Amino acid sequence: MALSPLGVHVRPYRDYLTPALHRRFSKASRYTLLLCYVTACVMGEWDNPLWIWFPIGPTGIRTLLLFLPALVIYVLRVAQWHVGQRQTLTPAETFQKYFFRKSTVLTLVFYAFSAWLYGEVYIWSRTSASKLGFTDIGRAHERLKLNERPLFLRFLFLVLAVVQTGFHLWDDYDSIDVPAMKPKKSADDATAAGPVRRTSKPRQILFAKLPSMVATSGTLSVASLLVGTIFYFVGPRTLIWDYYYSFNRYFISLSKTSRPTGLAPFMPLVFGFAAEGTLLVLLWQFVNRAFDLYIAQEPLKNDQPITADSKDPNGTLLNGLKSKKDAVRAIAFWELALITDSFPDRRKTIYGELERKKAPTFQQVTDTCLGEVKLLIERLSIGLDPSYSPQASTDSQKAPVPVNLVPQITQPLKTDKQIVALAPKPTSHWEQLEATTAGLAKSHSSPGNAQQAYGREAINKGKKKAKEGAHQAESLISTYWNWVLASWLGYPFRQSFQRTASLVVLGAPYSRLSLICNATTALTNLASFSLKQDELGRFHEGVPQIIRAFTLAIQKLDEYMAKTEIHWSDFETLKKPEADRRKVPQVDEVRECLREGLERILGSFNEFLGGMGLSKLEAMEAKKAIGTAKGPEMLQTAAAK
Repeated sequence: MALSPLGVHVRPYRDYLTPALHRRFSKASRYTLLLCYVTACVMGEWDNPLWIWFPIGPTGIRTLLLFLPALVIYVLRVAQWHVGQRQTLTPAETFQKYFFRKSTVLTLVFYAFSAWLYGEVYIWSRTSASKLGFTDIGRAHERLKLNERPLFLRFLFLVLAVVQTGFHLWDDYDSIDVPAMKPKKSADDATAAGPVRRTSKPRQILFAKLPSMVATSGTLSVASLLVGTIFYFVGPRTLIWDYYYSFNRYFISLSKTSRPTGLAPFMPLVFGFAAEGTLLVLLWQFVNRAFDLYIAQEPLKNDQPITADSKDPNGTLLNGLKSKKDAVRAIAFWELALITDSFPDRRKTIYGELERKKAPTFQQVTDTCLGEVKLLIERLSIGLDPSYSPQASTDSQKAPVPVNLVPQITQPLKTDKQIVALAPKPTSHWEQLEATTAGLAKSHSSPGNAQQAYGREAINKGKKKAKEGAHQAESLISTYWNWVLASWLGYPFRQSFQRTASLVVLGAPYSRLSLICNATTALTNLASFSLKQDELGRFHEGVPQIIRAFTLAIQKLDEYMAKTEIHWSDFETLKKPEADRRKVPQVDEVRECLREGLERILGSFNEFLGGMGLSKLEAMEAKKAIGTAKGPEMLQTAAAK
């Protein structure tokens, strides 16, 4: 691969990421449209089995109309997706931080609109025998009546939307799982011509998950039916009917007032909603699952990185690595890890581009990746010492001594006496009364007035009683609060060791697991392959810095996990065996990624560490960090595996 021209205008990373996301959205939409077609067939009248499957006609129209509710949820997911799980200390903090947000209201509005569209398509598809029209003609001598059955059906669809919104927010459907790559133990496997697919195709996963989706959909539909029916008859039935009746009187000739007309026949309506509610939730589940799978695909196009089409591929990638949006940065770091792992020609260009504007490409990549590791170290330092400030270690310079530019020509001010102007003498009757009152107060409060000692003693006793009362109140509140935490009511407020460790190690508000691991993998690959592919021999200058950063990160991580106390209210952790209490899966994944990366770098540069500026003490600390005391020959053997 020829070196890219570095003088051309570098296009933003989103110019290549957005089309890739559009292609994936199109693929997901195809299978969603297929599900809408099956739903349209089930929703139709089965009086003619041959005509019901024919796509040109009512079934085709229903298919397109049913795709609109799915499209609404796709728009919602595109607007609110993020990378990484939510990170909070307690479930109560999660509720406080994420429930009272505009995105929560938007989620409910989008699901309600989607459910309303689906319900209207279903009502439109029914014949007059289903009795779902706006009005009920009744007998010949009866006046036109408003039909309550479609109102109840729409209410149930709204309840279903509320239930689905709750599951959406509870399970954080907006989260996208970007894989966290780990350094390979064998360097030979990473020289393949292209990446090996690490997961099954999204289509295969979607169809494999269909049975579980159907089961979940049926459960939610039946639960919504029971809750919605009870709430409708016990709660706002009359109120909803009054507004519904008043609104329709503007369009239909009705009597002035009317009681609810009833839901008879009731059982066909119930079974109809149970079936259609299941299909609607299945559509929602399918859309959310398809979006997760297709958006989380590898950032490749025709088995090449998505930035390969750019005139300056590495410049575009650098723009993505430095993006202000964490979602874009996460995908850019994933692409960088793939490039350094499986695309040797592209990886070689990172070493060779030395004439880039700000700094050589490898230097900018190294600094950006080390930035994630340093952020991890800072979070761990703050977790160990809350008073730690990142600026304290860098800003160690003393304040500059003031320079006297003008010679002193007068005597300095005397500071041994207080310079205060005398208070003006009182002249009016009210001013004299005010002065007398102030003097009386000063005489009782002045610590130097021995004549009023009994007044000071009374004040001190009052202060002591107030402090004792405050301590008693705090003790009483603490006792009741501890009782609440110990009960089932205190679950949302309990402090979990797993949550605390994940918050400190992985960051907030969303987990940075993929960013940390992919940055570590990229640095490891660039360092280990520089011995063969860095023809100019420049990358090795930054290897000691990488080793120090990895070593310090592992040391800080081990220290934090060992010293952090487990709160007494964390009953789930305390129930575990002593050896398993401090095991947090995602934290262990970060540590293992750092350890494997450091071990591979030490194995590659073991015989050169002394000449690269790394002291023997630092080398020993690095070897201790990877959990071994290997000699030089053992490290070389590990590197050759």
